[in-house]
Formats: sequence, C-alpha cells, structure tokens
Amino acid sequence: MRRFMSPAVSHSAPSRKLPGALAAVSLGVSGCLMQAHYSANVTTADGVQIEVPLSREAVVVDDGTVSVKIFQFKPLPMEKGKGLAFAFMLGFKEGAKPLAIEVDDVSDTPILNVLTDNAPKMGKKNTWSEGTSPRAPTDDLVKWLLTLENSVKVYRFTVKLADGTTHVLRYPVFAPAPMKAYMRAQLGVG
Repeated sequence: MRRFMSPAVSHSAPSRKLPGALAAVSLGVSGCLMQAHYSANVTTADGVQIEVPLSREAVVVDDGTVSVKIFQFKPLPMEKGKGLAFAFMLGFKEGAKPLAIEVDDVSDTPILNVLTDNAPKMGKKNTWSEGTSPRAPTDDLVKWLLTLENSVKVYRFTVKLADGTTHVLRYPVFAPAPMKAYMRAQLGVG
C-alpha cells in the first residue's frame, strides 16, 4: 500500500523565511526609490551655465520672491494655418509688486524677446498671467520646432519690482524629438 507522506511541520520554518522576505521587501522599496535623474549643463546666450533636466517632469524655478508657475506652448489658429503661442504665469511673494516683466529666449544668439509687459496687472493669489499672439512655424522664436533632433531651450524672466530689486529667473525646457514631432503635427507642418 502506498502511503502519502505529509511533510513534517517545522516550527523553525518561518524564521528561515523571514530574512528572505525582509530582503525582498527592502529591495522592492529601494528599487522604487532609485530613479535615474539625467540632466545636461548648457551655457545660455547671456553666458550663464544652467542645468536642464532631461525629463518631462515639471521644472521648479523659484527664487523665494518670484516663481514660474506655468510655462506653456499653445498651438493656436492664425490667419493662415496655426501658430505657436507662449503662455506664462508667475507667482509673487505677498507684497511684491512687479513694475516690468520681460521674457527672452536666451537659448542661442541672438537673444530673442518673447514678451515685454511694462504695466503688469496682478491677478488672484499674487499671480501675473500673460500670453503672446501665435507665431508662424518659420518665426525665429518657433523655428527650432522644425529640427528633427532633441532641443534644449532656456527662457529668461527679468522682473523689476517696486522695491527697486530685479529678479532674473531662467526656465529650462527639454523638448525631445517625439514631442517636437507632435507639436509640428498640431501646427500642420511636416
């Protein structure tokens, strides 16, 4: 007659499994925390070296008084086709009053002015919001989209406040080739 053997229950088995389980959990937790961070150091047209994160995560640009809350590229209709507009929102520390705001593309020479507001109006929650009219894909501010490779762009915000101080913030943008292809499609250019 055949007997089925039932393995003996060992009371020490859980203690042997515990180190293995702890090792697996610690590897799993540390694996979740270990994420690669890639960036490129670039020198802007105004001679400043800046680190540009090579990811799609939002970039935090804040000097304690002024912060860039929103920086967007928006495809908008034009008289003929579509163009690319720029939209911005800056946040200000309580009591800070901007007298002038200038946004420049300092990625390459020549430095290109994107927007100048000599009478900025404050919105809710100490913010300033403004946008440009759409620019044609062949415009100097937009034609970088027509290249096929990745692009790094840097935009300089110069903010003059009523207290006499000037704040300069640089906002880096990494535009991978697939994102540029998508934007070209939105603008209706090959």
